[in-house]
Amino acid sequence: MTHHPLLERLAGIAAPALEPLGVTLWGMEFASAGSRMVVRLYIDAEDGVSIDTCAKASRALGVVFDAEDVMPGAYVLEVSSPGLERRFFNAGQMLPYVGQVVDVRLFEPQDGRRHLRGPLAAIEGEDVLVDEAGQVTRVAFPRVKSAHLVHEFPEPRTKA
Repeated sequence: MTHHPLLERLAGIAAPALEPLGVTLWGMEFASAGSRMVVRLYIDAEDGVSIDTCAKASRALGVVFDAEDVMPGAYVLEVSSPGLERRFFNAGQMLPYVGQVVDVRLFEPQDGRRHLRGPLAAIEGEDVLVDEAGQVTRVAFPRVKSAHLVHEFPEPRTKA
């Protein structure tokens, strides 16, 4: 995934500001809402992230971003948890999810394909290995446009 210098600067400011709240910065991205830039932050915590935690983080980050005057022009700040189908911002974040199904989309085709979906076979350095029906594909994470976990709901129990 590409690294934007402003995102890197914001992450450097946001991560320490979130520590007192007991949360970590999972990732950040830009989006747009009309003429305004949207700064979307994902936060995570060992015991999960509540709406109240997101609100506290949003207030704290808004104050810090405004004090540092890092945002050019008007912006909207959104803070949320990564959710069940969490997006991955680096290969290291994927390591705890080995064996679970992931959806990976590439910037450029590799072996004629831009989309991989299957169990995460392994993480080796910056390489992501996805198993699609026994065929393991290795992709360097910088080639990944987006990657997220695919939540699989348990099968409903049937009455015996």
